[in-house]
Amino acid sequence: MKTHPIFLLLLGVSLAMGSCSSRHDTDEHEQEIHAGAKPAPAAKRPTLLRDTLQLLGRQLDTVRRIGCWDQDFARLMQVHHVGAQRLAAVEVAQGKDSTLRALAQHVLKGHERDNHVLTLALTREPPGGQEYRPGNARDPFVRHIAAALAPLRELPLPLGTLDADFATLMQVHHQTGAALAQVELAFGKDAELKDAARRIVRDEQAEIKQYQRWLKAHPTN
Repeated sequence: MKTHPIFLLLLGVSLAMGSCSSRHDTDEHEQEIHAGAKPAPAAKRPTLLRDTLQLLGRQLDTVRRIGCWDQDFARLMQVHHVGAQRLAAVEVAQGKDSTLRALAQHVLKGHERDNHVLTLALTREPPGGQEYRPGNARDPFVRHIAAALAPLRELPLPLGTLDADFATLMQVHHQTGAALAQVELAFGKDAELKDAARRIVRDEQAEIKQYQRWLKAHPTN
């Protein structure tokens, strides 16, 4: 029987998150059990969507940076796009709302043009010398990248349904993606990458508005 690619993607996400789980979290959980602590209410427990977005944040932190504006943006954006596809795969597999499932399908099928440009940029020879120092927290490029990714550090609380959480967390994802693309527009030199960055800003800002409209039409309180 042929396995659906969405479920293969979900399996990969689950395995990756399992390998990234810290021993500290396990120890705390065991202490709560031995202490007789009551489990947190379901609405407050971390969801697969939140875990997926938190995993994305950790992966972006570990992306190799060589000190080239264009190539480092391309590496970061490739990982960022994969994060969107993981979130979308969860919604397609478990979501109930037809509008959000359609948006998620669009995410899974999208990014093909951008990914081609990003991959091509990484095959080019980087400029001689470093355009910035990745380890220098005061460098303007480093500061702008950190600010772009900051929303991944403080995610909104779960809203109680997977559909509502998907609409909320995809906004965070797209906000950081558009911000990353703005950094490329400010610093980058590669014309094709800058065109891709403009498309990312345009498309992700438009999708943010769609998620906002859905949440307004489907209040959780």
